[in-house]
Amino acid sequence: MIQRFKKNIKKRPLVWFYVFSILIEVCIIPIFLFTDAQNGLLKGFEKSGLQFNTDLVTAFRVVLAAPEAFLGIFLSLVQVAAVDVAVFLIAIAYGQQGFATLKARFRFWRKDIFWHRGLRVWGVCILTFSAMNLATAALNKLLLSEKEFGWHIDFFSIVFLFKFLVAMFLDAGGLFEENGWRGFALPLLQSRFSPLKASIILGLMWFAWHIPVKVDTFFYGIGNAIAIFSILMIKFVLLSIIMTFFFNRVGGTTIIAIAMHGLSNDSVRLGGEILSDSTKVYLMTEINLVIPMIVVAIGLILKTKGRLGFRTGCDMRCSNASRLRRETLLQR
Repeated sequence: MIQRFKKNIKKRPLVWFYVFSILIEVCIIPIFLFTDAQNGLLKGFEKSGLQFNTDLVTAFRVVLAAPEAFLGIFLSLVQVAAVDVAVFLIAIAYGQQGFATLKARFRFWRKDIFWHRGLRVWGVCILTFSAMNLATAALNKLLLSEKEFGWHIDFFSIVFLFKFLVAMFLDAGGLFEENGWRGFALPLLQSRFSPLKASIILGLMWFAWHIPVKVDTFFYGIGNAIAIFSILMIKFVLLSIIMTFFFNRVGGTTIIAIAMHGLSNDSVRLGGEILSDSTKVYLMTEINLVIPMIVVAIGLILKTKGRLGFRTGCDMRCSNASRLRRETLLQR
């Protein structure tokens, strides 16, 4: 029975990965409700005086200030980690080979990529995501009042640098999702579809996975909820396209995906601070997030003709051959 189940998982790994990730995510919801963890979480943020952020440092500080928030924090992290838990369940079916594949992707860039090229891709990636956040901040500043939006960043402080690194590498979504989305699902999709089509499919999967944890959106009313979900769907697809480009440029490794996920969540508040929870402000700020993404995504699609930095096996062999020729010339 178990062997048959493993065989079925190997036959449809992407389907089972997605099923597992949604089942784990949904199973946490009734636990939240029956344990009253949500109230404990809200009281924890109120008691600590901290704003909601997606990074692990904030989670740790909230628990230190208000131990009653521990269960809510823990369940929230488990829910986010549903994606990576799902991919580890798939890896179990493949045995040692499955875990070795995941481990091999957990690098800053692929082994055959020169360090200066890897650093260049990382630099452009960080600048691109920072520029998108700053463009969003500019749009929010232009379209919202001072009571609805604030922006206070000291780029030259040590605190800002620390927060920026935390946002990149200690974001809960980045750490606990990207082994699944980019480390597992994207390579499988790109083996069957073009990079652009694979990115769109993954973006839709990513969006649909978030729906159960955003049911509170319906408190804004059915019409507004549909509008918000439509904007979110576009955002996830655009973000997926942009992330695919940089993921492919470093040879398909996971750490850059973690960083991009963290930068897009922007716990450092480069995109500013939203001071109102009204429907109008929610819709407008989400649209302002999407506008820079549209510009970047279209630019990358046009620049790469839809390839989004993807290199075929031939491209990789040619690259390796060129590298060997250069090394031979240097030795001479």
